[in-house]
Amino acid sequence: MSPQTRAPWRRADRGRALADLVSAPVVVAPTDSCESVDVGFRTRWAGSSVLVAPREPDGPYGMVGRKEFLTTMTGRYGFGRSLWGRRPVADVARWDVSSVEVTASLTDAAERLVDGDGYQDMVVTGPDGGPVGILDPTTLMEALAAELAHEASHDHLTGVTSRARFVDGLRELCAAARADGGAVVLAFLDLDRLKEVNDTLGHSFGDALLHSVATRLAASAQPGDVVGRLGGDEFALARLLPPQSPDDTWRVRALDLGEALRAAIAAHDPGLPVPAHSRASVGLAIGAGALLDHDRLLREADLAMYGAKKAGGDRVRLAGADQGPGAGAGPGAGPAALVGLAALPGLDLAALEVHYQPIAGTADGSVREVEALLRSRDDEGRLTGPVAPLDRAARAGLSLELDLWVLERACADLAAWRSGLGEAAPGVVNVNLSPSALEEPLLADRVLRVLDAAGTPHDAIRLELSEAASDGQVAAAVPALAALRGAGVPIALDDLGGAMSGLRHVTRLPVDVLKIDRSVVAGMLDDPLDALLVELVHRMAVEQGMTVVAEGVESDAQLDALRAAGIPLVQGFLVARPMPADALRAYLTPAV
Repeated sequence: MSPQTRAPWRRADRGRALADLVSAPVVVAPTDSCESVDVGFRTRWAGSSVLVAPREPDGPYGMVGRKEFLTTMTGRYGFGRSLWGRRPVADVARWDVSSVEVTASLTDAAERLVDGDGYQDMVVTGPDGGPVGILDPTTLMEALAAELAHEASHDHLTGVTSRARFVDGLRELCAAARADGGAVVLAFLDLDRLKEVNDTLGHSFGDALLHSVATRLAASAQPGDVVGRLGGDEFALARLLPPQSPDDTWRVRALDLGEALRAAIAAHDPGLPVPAHSRASVGLAIGAGALLDHDRLLREADLAMYGAKKAGGDRVRLAGADQGPGAGAGPGAGPAALVGLAALPGLDLAALEVHYQPIAGTADGSVREVEALLRSRDDEGRLTGPVAPLDRAARAGLSLELDLWVLERACADLAAWRSGLGEAAPGVVNVNLSPSALEEPLLADRVLRVLDAAGTPHDAIRLELSEAASDGQVAAAVPALAALRGAGVPIALDDLGGAMSGLRHVTRLPVDVLKIDRSVVAGMLDDPLDALLVELVHRMAVEQGMTVVAEGVESDAQLDALRAAGIPLVQGFLVARPMPADALRAYLTPAV
C-alpha cells in the first residue's frame, strides 16, 4: 500500500444537516390569485413562506413570506384584500431569493444568508436544482450556534467529548456519587499501535483508527456515561455506579466494563484495513465516599493503564482508588484483603483449590517439603490446571492477588499439618510467584503481611520464580526479592534449563534453591546436553551454596541418575502426585 493511498474514511459532519432543518415547500403557480394564497396561509400552511413556480421555463422560483404577505393583504387602512385579492401572486413575490444546496454545511448556509438581501428565508435546492425545502434564518442560526457549541466541547477529529469537557463530566459524576452513596468507575484507554499505524500506513489511516475507536467506545457507552478523547491515542470512559447491593460489587462492574472496552477495541472494523487495527491497554480506577476526587481517579486510572501497557498491552488493570465503605472484595476473599480477586469476571474463588506435591530426599525418600499448586474445577466438577485462572488474573493485573490467595491457603494448611503431624509435617511449602507479580512495587511488603497475619515463620515458605519471567520483570523484582530474603523468606528459581534463559538469572537473583525443569530430567538419560545441564546446575548450586530440586521425576532410572549426580531433592510422580491438603496429611501420617 503506497503512502499516497487515502484512508477509506473522512471526518463526518457532526452538526445537523440542512435537510433536517427545512420545512417542506408549498409551491403555488405564479398565476394563482393573492386571495387563494391568503386563504392557504390562514387555513392550511404552517410554514413561514411559500414558493412561487417560475414564470418561464428554467426561470427562478419566487417566494412569498407569510408575515409580509399578510401585512400586504391587510393594507394600511384595511383595504388590502380589495386591492390585491384578484391580482396574481407573482406580483407580490420576491424573485431574487437566495438559495443554498442541501449538501452545504450550516456555515456555508449562514454565509449565504449574510451575503443575501437581509435576514430572509432561503430556498434549499437538491442535486437537480429543484427546491427541496425552505430554510428560515432563525432555525439556521439556532442550529449553527448548537454546532459551534458542540465543536467547542468535542474533539474535532473523533467527535467525542474533548479533554476539558470530559473532566467537567467526570467531576459531575463524582459529585453525584458523593451525594447518593454510589461510585464512579473510570476506564483509561491507550492504543497499543497508533504510532506503528502512522509510521507504516500514514496519518490518514491513523486518523481513521482514532475515529473507529471513538465510534466503538461511544457504542459501548450507557446513558449517563461520559466518553472523551484525552489527547493523542488516549481515550476515557466514566460511569456512575449505584450503591452496592448485597450480591453485587463495584469491582465486578468495573472489571466487566474494562474487559468489554478492551474487547470492543480489539474487534475487527470492516471499515479499516487489517494493518490499521490496534488493541488497547485499559486502566481502571474506582472511587467512592466523601473523599472521592476526579483528579485522583484520573491519576490512578492513568497509572493502571501504564501497568497494563508495561505488562504487554491488550489487557485490563484495576487500580485501587478511594474505595469507601463496602468497596472491598466480595465473599471468598481471604483476610489479607485480596482486593478485586473475588470480583474478577470468569474467576470463581469457590472453584479454586490448592493441591500439594511432595518433594523428597534422594538419600532416604523422606518428604522434606511440598509445592503448592493452583487447581480449579470446571462446571462439571472436573479438576483442571491453573492456566485459565492465572491468565484471567494476569489480564486484570491481579496476578499478585491470586498468588497471595494461594499463599494464604498454604499458610493455613501448613499450620494444620504442624498441629496434627508434628515433626512429620513438611518443613517448607513452596509457593509460586507469577512473572507479572514480580513487577508489583509492594511485593515484599504484601507477602510479609500475609505471613505475619497467619503467624507463619518466614523460613517455612519458599517463593518460586518462574524462568518465564522476562529480564525486565526480573530486574524490577530484585529489590523486593532481596528484602524478602533479608526477612528470612527463601527464594527458588523454578523450571531452570527449560528455555536456557533462566541460567542467566542464577547469579543476578538472590536465590537459595535451583529447580531443574522436568524437560531436562526427562531427557537426561538419552540426551548428553540434558545430562550436562544437570551437572552444570549442580555445580553452580554447590559454588553458590544453593540447594537443587529436580522436577518431573517419573522413573527409578531417573532417580538413580539424579542421586548419582549429587542432586539432593526430587519431585514428580515417582514420589507422589499433587493432592489436596487432607490427602497429604493422610499421606504423611506415620504408620502405626
